[in-house]
Amino acid sequence: GRRMNPVFEAVYLNGTKIPDGAPAYPFAFSTDREGVPIEGTCVRFGWSATGLYVFAEMEDSCLVSTNRADEQLHYQTGDVLELFIKPADDFYYWEMYATPFGNKSTLFFPRNRAGMDIDQFLHAHEFQGLEVSSEATSNGWNARMFVPAEQLQAFGELWGPGSEWLVFCGRYNYNNEELVDPELSMAPPLSATNYHLTNEYAALRFCE
Repeated sequence: GRRMNPVFEAVYLNGTKIPDGAPAYPFAFSTDREGVPIEGTCVRFGWSATGLYVFAEMEDSCLVSTNRADEQLHYQTGDVLELFIKPADDFYYWEMYATPFGNKSTLFFPRNRAGMDIDQFLHAHEFQGLEVSSEATSNGWNARMFVPAEQLQAFGELWGPGSEWLVFCGRYNYNNEELVDPELSMAPPLSATNYHLTNEYAALRFCE
């Protein structure tokens, strides 16, 4: 059977704001690395019939974002929060970005990816419903992401209690305008610094 995935709880929302009391999951390095991130992150999850809500709080002494357009490979051009979500029993998944200035991107990895390149994952799909809002804080930035249930159910998957989804969040944290040596942290911590180890993602628990 599948290895025991960590569990991330998503609280049920009547509105769109994840309460402060929702479980918060801290970012770490991958388990093959020593130490802890210099600049921390915690992420919370919420859900309703309308979709998945994510709220991340990031320590960041230097906000870097050199590409202020949507649907870009933002990890190449500055700080980014990345959200990955996939059905537990299927092979397709989404990779979605939030930047400190509210830009967003969605990549879609279909079941059969043979011969496809990253430009196709970014552009060869119709999933543009992600909503992102970001704000600078006294010690970094916060990001809110909303993924519509309509997107998650595009291939007939269920959403909500009784459905099985895996989630993962990663971060590129640059602290220089030259865009060198970003700090890469994540929740849950994977076995290597490779955000595409999808079978190690956390199981999403829908709290009612």
